[in-house]
Formats: sequence, structure tokens, C-alpha cells
Amino acid sequence: MSTMMLAGLLAGFLHIERHAQVEHRAGGGFGAAVRQRLARAWRNFTARRDLAALDDRMLKDLGISRAQAHFEANRPVWR
Repeated sequence: MSTMMLAGLLAGFLHIERHAQVEHRAGGGFGAAVRQRLARAWRNFTARRDLAALDDRMLKDLGISRAQAHFEANRPVWR
């Protein structure tokens, strides 16, 4: 795993922790914030995986290029 990927993962987890602390103070609880972030990351992962699997005809129907699909599919899951 590259240094950039590790740095990105660390930044994502630190963001989860900061968000969880705010949620905990607001009464949502640390666990709820972490579950919410993980659920969003999973949705991003599956949507981007599905987008990457579309053929050029389907992408054209959606009005996006292969380059745009590739860019979106390769974004980190926490964004």
C-alpha cells in the first residue's frame, strides 16, 4: 500500500473520530457516528464499483464520459 493511500486512510479515520466526538456531545453516541460513517463508505464503495462496471453505451445514456466515471470510481470511499 502506498504512502498516499495510508495517509488518506488515516485522514478518513481521523475525520470519523472528530465527527463521532461531535455526535457524542450532541447525544448521538460514538457508535452511532461510526456506524453512520461506515454505512456511507459502503454505499460509496458499491455505487462506485457499479459505475466502473458500466459499459460505454450505459455511460453515454447517463451523460458521462469514461474518464468521468473512472475519476469518480477511484475516489476514496470516505469522500
